[in-house]
This record gives sequence, structure tokens and C-alpha cells, in this order.
Amino acid sequence: MLACNRCGKGKNIVAFSRHKKGSSGAGGTWALRAPIHKRAQKPNLHIYKGKKYCTKCLRIVKTSVQPQKPSEQPQAAAA
Repeated sequence: MLACNRCGKGKNIVAFSRHKKGSSGAGGTWALRAPIHKRAQKPNLHIYKGKKYCTKCLRIVKTSVQPQKPSEQPQAAAA
């Protein structure tokens, strides 16, 4: 299934039309109207540790899995 495991983002159907010039030069009459088509938008999925994540969720998952580096503090000289 084409969907993100974390947020559920999946395929989206959208209507679009390409610009077609009419008789007046910018859209024109109804007979020369640009046809509207349907097209599918698919999410940008990546496989990480056997699961599918969209790009946004992948960044979140990777930062939460990374071990945090301990803060290095300079040691004061003991007198």
C-alpha cells in the first residue's frame, strides 16, 4: 500500500488543466476551453528499517532514533 506508516499520507487525486489559448489569446471562448484531466499525486516514500515513511516523517523518525551526544564540559583544574 502506498501510504506513510506514521502519518498515513497516501495517493491524492487532483484535477488540473493545461493552458490552451482561445481566440482572444488568453483563455478565450468556451469551444476552445482547456480540458480538465485527473491525475494522481503520489507521496515521496522511503523505506527505513522495513517501514515506509514520507520525507517529512523520515526526518522526524531519524532524529528521534539517533542517540543524543553527551555534552562535553571542560574539566576545571583541581588546585
